[in-house]
Amino acid sequence: MRIMKNVLLVCGQGISSHLFLGEAKRVAETRQAPLHFSATSFAELTPELLAQQDLVLMAPQAAYRAQIEAYTTDLHVAVIPNDIYGWLNSEALVKFASQTLDLANTPAVASL
Repeated sequence: MRIMKNVLLVCGQGISSHLFLGEAKRVAETRQAPLHFSATSFAELTPELLAQQDLVLMAPQAAYRAQIEAYTTDLHVAVIPNDIYGWLNSEALVKFASQTLDLANTPAVASL
């Protein structure tokens, strides 16, 4: 039995995070990666939403916010690398999230 990990994509207005969302879900499902993606904007972040997450991935332009969030929560917060974000590379995003959560040893994820 594989435990799903919740990954929240966050950007300023929620537009780019939602662009990533559909394809990231498809890649995770195709690769059988135990990741459940959701997306939101900074304005929609709530303590309740954050409490449900295993990982919060923030857009590069929000790196300063990532530092603040990491210090104020017990969450694992990371910034999406520019090369992944700029190309909306969902394959690389799933791999990055998996590695960040130490899931890289999962056979389906290691093959990404």
